[in-house]
Amino acid sequence: RRHMLHDIRIPFTTDASGDATVNPDFWPGACYLEAVIYDYVDALTGADLTLSDDRFAVSQTFLTITNAGVADIVWYPRRAIDDNVGAAQALADGDSTRFIIMGRPKLVVAQGGATKTGTIILVVDVPGR
Repeated sequence: RRHMLHDIRIPFTTDASGDATVNPDFWPGACYLEAVIYDYVDALTGADLTLSDDRFAVSQTFLTITNAGVADIVWYPRRAIDDNVGAAQALADGDSTRFIIMGRPKLVVAQGGATKTGTIILVVDVPGR
């Protein structure tokens, strides 16, 4: 199977309250989340970031960062693997896997400072068709 990595940019500008909710302009469809890159630009150190999708009736949160800081950083979010009855296995067991993103991601920024900017870059693996 062929796979292709894409970088999907989600730039944000907070409102006067320091909040923003944005979606990427382009989305390649169902894919695996490999990494999340934070380019803070001038967002405040106390910015809280939540990255999720809501393709179906259930929203899935991929990453929640409290007080993101003022340095560019890369995260590699993973989720616990479920057993055959649907119970999540403890991550301490070492079994984790990449998130599958089915719908368009949504970035929510809180406490980022009035009219501040930054960018989240999603590195995704899109399976070939």
